[in-house]
Amino acid sequence: MIKRILKDYFSFNSRERIAIILLCCLMAFFWVLPEFYPDNISAPVIESPHKTATGALEETDTTNNLATNLVIQSDRKTALENVFRGTLFAFNPNTISAKDWQKLGLREKTTNTILHYLQKGGRFRKAEDLKKIWGMSATEAERLIPYVRIPVTVFKEYEPQKKQFENTVPVIEKKQVNKININQASISDWGRLPGIGKVLAGRIVKFRNKLGGFTSINQLGKTYGLSDSVFQTIQPYLIFETENQ
Repeated sequence: MIKRILKDYFSFNSRERIAIILLCCLMAFFWVLPEFYPDNISAPVIESPHKTATGALEETDTTNNLATNLVIQSDRKTALENVFRGTLFAFNPNTISAKDWQKLGLREKTTNTILHYLQKGGRFRKAEDLKKIWGMSATEAERLIPYVRIPVTVFKEYEPQKKQFENTVPVIEKKQVNKININQASISDWGRLPGIGKVLAGRIVKFRNKLGGFTSINQLGKTYGLSDSVFQTIQPYLIFETENQ
């Protein structure tokens, strides 16, 4: 009975067999078809018109800026060459002639200003004094400063004035400090101690008389107006002796 059931179930007529074969062929075709195509196919990148236009503008701006910078640098170089046409050499600004100033590249007007300054008694004491000349730019001065040579003997004329000034300076004699007895010292004795003036010396004597005499050096430190720092300074010069000693 089972054979009969299986035979009835798996038995096909000719049209059904043809349909089954066609179906199997289609399945095999679609199974093999992917093998004929590459695995990775990258899609073409299409740039947007806006991005392309922006890139073109940026390149144009960069080119224009570069051209502008080159023109500015060229103009600046030309201007500097026109200003500094002279030849640099070591010189003493207090003694060189007008021709020498012009050889250095200075304008005639600036040269006349320098000569007028020297005729009026002016002197260049150091190389940086070139910056004080009216009409000379800082760039011109910086260019010339490394080549300035000023001998020390130029200013011997100022030495007598220097000696005269040194002779007029008062000589301050240092106070000779001696040790004093705190119960016997006078106002003038206290005034010789460092940091003790006439007013403070008077307060110390007045405070001592009020107490009837100091009983110790530390008691002196309680004097009104006597700071601890001054007390510590004068302490090595103080002697405390009682009448019995």
